[in-house]
Amino acid sequence: MGSKTEDLQPNQGRLANHEEWHIQCRKCIEERVMELGWLEDFLALRELESFTAAADRRNISQSAFSRRIQSLEDWLGVTLIDRSVRPHRFTPVAAENYGDFQRILNQLYELRSQVRGEQSRASRLRVAIQHSLAFSIFPRFVETLRQQGYQPAYQLSCANRSDCMEMMMRGEVDVMICYEMHPSPEPIIPTTAVRVASARDDMILVGPPALIPEKQQVLPLLTYPQRSFFGEVIWEKAMPQLMEYYRCEIICLSSLSGALREMMLAGLGFAWLPRSLVLSDLAQGRVVQLDPETMFQPLRVAIYCCPQDSSGLTATALSHLQSVNLQALIEQQPECL
Repeated sequence: MGSKTEDLQPNQGRLANHEEWHIQCRKCIEERVMELGWLEDFLALRELESFTAAADRRNISQSAFSRRIQSLEDWLGVTLIDRSVRPHRFTPVAAENYGDFQRILNQLYELRSQVRGEQSRASRLRVAIQHSLAFSIFPRFVETLRQQGYQPAYQLSCANRSDCMEMMMRGEVDVMICYEMHPSPEPIIPTTAVRVASARDDMILVGPPALIPEKQQVLPLLTYPQRSFFGEVIWEKAMPQLMEYYRCEIICLSSLSGALREMMLAGLGFAWLPRSLVLSDLAQGRVVQLDPETMFQPLRVAIYCCPQDSSGLTATALSHLQSVNLQALIEQQPECL
């Protein structure tokens, strides 16, 4: 620590307060009570390496700050500060577990914010959604529900389609928003989930205007692994058709459409992307669609809900979800807001 580190022991002129503090401290230890502020104190001390500076940041006296660090040590049953040397040093256990202290504090903050948000809302809606849909339609989905007067606290899990389906089947979410093949297959088993809305989207080939190739020229391509959901969609029909007209050179394979979009916008190549994800890019002229009359693959977007008897969804919540104009959300039409 820095040279400004002071002794932890309280001022001798405050013996009565010191004894009173010891009584309170023993009581806290016996009851296994820890104040959240003690963790904040320790982290401030670890960052500033000075009792004086840390006490100033925490807006308390240095003697009170020292007592609080001692209280944390007593509660943990370990020594965090080596007081046998000057300037005082952190013990190995303090240094090695600093990251864990920070993570625990962050988790407590997160939990506090979450429960406060849920208390201020009528309910909580747990949603599993594919990554691209989280960017393209989910903000408008939330705004649509808000305008209907339904404002739950959201718990959003972004994942691949297969992972979203597993979360739905395990009952870990109330709603799933995902892509399906077009024409749509049979819905997920009704006892597991009920399809409440469905609409069309398309996979299209888009890229920077400067990279538009002539027929039979090299086409730098950003695409999906064949075993991913989007990979299955495009490799079955779209890719064989594309390779009849262009010499495709795969620059990058990724299962994340958002990552492919960013690389496409950086000028690295053309990418197969959901139309809903690049509508604004097309409108602004940042990208162009290659061979729009032939180079596309239809998709469906579906909203699934758990049956009411197996989830926390109320009849009112289900009614709001069923009333969402999903096609307008996908096409970003004003009527969806």
